[in-house]
Amino acid sequence: MNGYYHDVYGDSEYPYTDLACERRRADVGIEGVSYKKEVSSTARWERLRITSELGAKSIGRPRGIYDTLEVGRMDLLDEEGIYDAADEVAKELCYMIETEGVIPKRLLVVGLGNSALTPDAVGSAAAATVKPTMHIKERDPEFFEELECSEIAVITPGVKASSGLDAYVSVKSVCEQISPDAVLLIDSLAARAAERLGTTVQISSTGLRPGSGIGGKRLALCKESLGIPVISIGVPTVIDARMFWIDAQRGSQMITPPDALKRAMFVCPKEIGDIVDAAAKII
Repeated sequence: MNGYYHDVYGDSEYPYTDLACERRRADVGIEGVSYKKEVSSTARWERLRITSELGAKSIGRPRGIYDTLEVGRMDLLDEEGIYDAADEVAKELCYMIETEGVIPKRLLVVGLGNSALTPDAVGSAAAATVKPTMHIKERDPEFFEELECSEIAVITPGVKASSGLDAYVSVKSVCEQISPDAVLLIDSLAARAAERLGTTVQISSTGLRPGSGIGGKRLALCKESLGIPVISIGVPTVIDARMFWIDAQRGSQMITPPDALKRAMFVCPKEIGDIVDAAAKII
C-alpha cells in the first residue's frame, strides 16, 4: 500500500490529497470501509467503499464509491494503451450511473480547473473532447434519434480568480436551467504519492469540492448540493513537495519538517503537458 498516510503524520497536518485511497490506510479493517484490489489483463483497480459515518470520518471522505484505476504513465501510453484505459473508464462510468439508478437521457459534463495553468487543465482539456448533442435534439429531433445517444451539454466554468464566481454557482445555475439527469465532473487532483501523478484515474459517486486537495475552500458539488447524482473523474497532477521530505525521513524520529518546508509548495512532473493531453483522451 505504497504512498498511504502513516498514522504518525495524521490527516490534519498534511491533508493535501484528493485520492480517497490515500487519506488513510483503507486495507486495515476500518469499520464501515471496504477495500479490495482487482487486476485484469488491461487494468488494475483499487475499489474503496465507505458505507458508514464512522468510515467516512476515518477516511475523511463522504460515504460512497471511490474507484481508482492505475494505467501507468499516461504520457508513455501508446494508442492501444489509451484505448484500453478509456474503455475501463467508460465501463466504470456506466457502473456508477447504474448504481445511482439514473437513466442518462440528459447529462451535464463539467470541466473544472484553470485552462491557463497546465497542471490544472485536465478538466478543460477533457471537456473540449466531449461532443455536445443537446442542441442537435433542439434543431433536428429526427436526426438526434438516429444518433442513439444522450443529450449532452458541456461547460467549463473556470476558476473563481478569473470569473469572480465559484464553480458551484455556475454549475447550479445551469442545472436549474436544463435539469440534467446527472452531472459528470472532471478535474485535476492532488496526490500524496509521487508514483500516482499522471498514472491513475479516480472515479467517485460523491462529487467533489474543487481545490480541496490543495487546501482550498470551495462549495461542494455533490448530490446534496445540486439535487441530482454527481460523478467525479479526476487525474492527480500535483503533489505537496513536503511529502518527499516526509518519505525520506520515514522511520526516523524527525517528524516536524524544517522551517523551509512549513508551507505547502505544489509541484508537478516535467511531462505534465503530455500527461494532460493523454488524460483528456482517456476521459
